[in-house]
Amino acid sequence: MNQSSKYFSLLEETLNRLLPKERKGEPTANIFSKNRHELMDAIKSVFAVENFASLIVISDGVTKKSGCDDLSIDELVDQSLALLNISVERISIANASQCRPEDVHASIEVVQHLKNQLGQMKPAPVLVVGSGSATDVVKHALHELKWTQVPFVVLPTALTVTAFTSHFAVLEESGAKRTRLSRRVSFCLWFAPVLASAPLEMTRAGYGDLLARFVAYGDWYLAWRFGVADRYDELAWQLMEPFAADLKIVAPELKQWPVANAAMERLSAILSMAGIAMSVSGETTPLSGYEHTISHALDYLRLTGKRNLCWHGEQVALASLASAQSFDELLEMETISLQGRRLLSDDHVQRMVNQLLLNAPYFGPAEAVLSAEERKAAVANLQAGISRAGELFSSDYLVKHRRWASVQERCAEFESQWSETRTHLRTLVISSVELRDLLEKSGLPTMPEELSQATTAQEFRWAIRFSPFVRGRASLADIIFWLGEDPAILAAV
Repeated sequence: MNQSSKYFSLLEETLNRLLPKERKGEPTANIFSKNRHELMDAIKSVFAVENFASLIVISDGVTKKSGCDDLSIDELVDQSLALLNISVERISIANASQCRPEDVHASIEVVQHLKNQLGQMKPAPVLVVGSGSATDVVKHALHELKWTQVPFVVLPTALTVTAFTSHFAVLEESGAKRTRLSRRVSFCLWFAPVLASAPLEMTRAGYGDLLARFVAYGDWYLAWRFGVADRYDELAWQLMEPFAADLKIVAPELKQWPVANAAMERLSAILSMAGIAMSVSGETTPLSGYEHTISHALDYLRLTGKRNLCWHGEQVALASLASAQSFDELLEMETISLQGRRLLSDDHVQRMVNQLLLNAPYFGPAEAVLSAEERKAAVANLQAGISRAGELFSSDYLVKHRRWASVQERCAEFESQWSETRTHLRTLVISSVELRDLLEKSGLPTMPEELSQATTAQEFRWAIRFSPFVRGRASLADIIFWLGEDPAILAAV
């Protein structure tokens, strides 16, 4: 299906070569279409073979250009489906959630709204036309409804995230981002004209999400060596490795719009492989580490403070720089000592989380002009959500903290093996100098003030400091915290 794309051909060759036989049926199938006629052929090949009588098409409700004449992507898809004599039922996630299309984001609440609507329908093939958020909402709604036998097809409208081929969904609950196992995507239809029509900042965001590849594996390896990760393997690393050079080469192409066709093709294939690599690994760990906890912490501030979110990928890119700087500091250590390591009681953890949440800079730049009384009143209005988030964060963090407490007898072994650990870490992460260069070449932010939504250094420092408590999986942030240090000191951007 992808003879027209050398990058997707490379993806298929890599999967055939490296995937164990028993896992070869798991990855999402990809079809890359360079023009309208190829897209129509792709839609026909996916939906006409089984002679389906009906189809459900879901979008977020935002009208998007198709890159073909003056048609929207919804109109182009409708024209393609009309040729197949298939009955089409359209669902807008915005309408289902009773919100503005631009306010749709991946949350437990939105999933429930969509489930309510789909639950009144008979299972049928589903086509999502839209963003990563829309894809995550639909894939999780289908998972919970147990619509596992019907084809599930995604047509991305921008190269923003790795969600399109991932078996996982990242969903918000009370401001806290949580990763959930979800429905497998059967086919992903990458359509070059619509991707090229997307705003430049969205394509950059997708590139930024991919930069986690250069730091996140270090988190997983380090957690495993510490004894707080159950397992570790490098399958996802090997799957991504053939694209590592392309990921660096493509950076300058993102400085101006429209992005060159070859660059869009490269990024589509790399995003696809990233989602597949996490899926076949059974967890998001290979491309979601310390940098994602910082990004999720920033999202928590904005969601709780009722402010607009930044692009996920641009936050991940900036946070990857903070992670790389922290790894630089760690890798400078020729020896490591765990003598002053931090062990906390459950009560101490909960008090610390609650205090950090109480003092969090929810109001961004407005923090500087609020009086103490004004801020106290504003935080009081958010207290219900803060309390629920505190329960979620504390519960998840305590899982790994108890694991950390249970492996104290291994600390001496870790110290003695630091040289070996350090050597392998150098193969998994790149330096902050090289990562900063990629950010600058691609036009991504290198400081919080450059993010798409006004973000202060205070917010970014808080997000770094809070990052150990964001999820139940250990990363470099936890190692730094357990060593008795403040993560924000080592990760100063």
